[in-house]
Order: sequence, then structure tokens, then C-alpha cells
Amino acid sequence: MVFPTSTDTASFQKNTKLGWEAQLRYTFSRFSVGAGYQRAVVLKGKDGNTTGAVSVGFVEPRYVITANSRLALYLAGRLGIGKLLCDPREDCAEQSLQPAFGGGGGLLVKLGSRVSMDIGSQYFATRYNTVGNTTTSAGYVLARLGLSVGL
Repeated sequence: MVFPTSTDTASFQKNTKLGWEAQLRYTFSRFSVGAGYQRAVVLKGKDGNTTGAVSVGFVEPRYVITANSRLALYLAGRLGIGKLLCDPREDCAEQSLQPAFGGGGGLLVKLGSRVSMDIGSQYFATRYNTVGNTTTSAGYVLARLGLSVGL
């Protein structure tokens, strides 16, 4: 789930919804690096007909702080580029790619020899264009529950 932390605007209100994320990750020792894509609807037009989804491609380094045979606690950073996708497109200002960055942590729970459950949270920030050709910052809290599958 993605929780917007910014305030409502004249045209949009915050909208918390389930989103999705996919990433590929390479692990070496306590460090790993992932690259992926995330998308979630975070704004809803006050007219009820328009939505805004944050769309971000990212790189995410992780470091395992401590681990035992079943659990691993990690810290993560995130650096990416993305934009706000409006539906219908003509109801929003023209959007351009903007930087996105953040960090957080999580817990990996071993379910099998190559499968783990990933329970994590991150805060990330990005910008989007508003009417009048200006940009505004927006922050989001991402709560993640997923599966990690090793090859």
C-alpha cells in the first residue's frame, strides 16, 4: 500500500490504494542491489472521475543488519525516476520525469530454501507538475508485503 503524506490540493485529494512493485535483485554477502518498477494510485480528483498514479523506476541497495537461520533485518535506500500518470490524461498538467528518492527497512522471513516473505516499509519523495508550469514535492509511505524468490 502507498500512503500519500502531502496535503490535498484544489483539484485532488489523497487516495491510499494497493499498488504493485516488481524488482530483480543481486545478493552478495550482506549487501544486495535491486532494480525495479512500482506503480500505485495516490490521488483522486475531487470530481471523482480523475486519478493520479505514481510511476517510478528505481534502484534499491540493501544491507542486512542482522540475521539468523529464519529472519533477516535490513535497511534499504531507493533512488529512481518517475512521474505522475493521470487518467484521463487531459485532466492534469503535462507531466515530466522527476527524481525520486527515499529509504526504509524491513524483515525477510525464510519460508523455504530459496523463498522468503518480505515485510517492509519505506518513505520516498518525488515531484510532479501542476497547472501553471510549476512543480510540487510529494512524499509517500510504502508498506510492502511480498515474496522473494531466489534462483
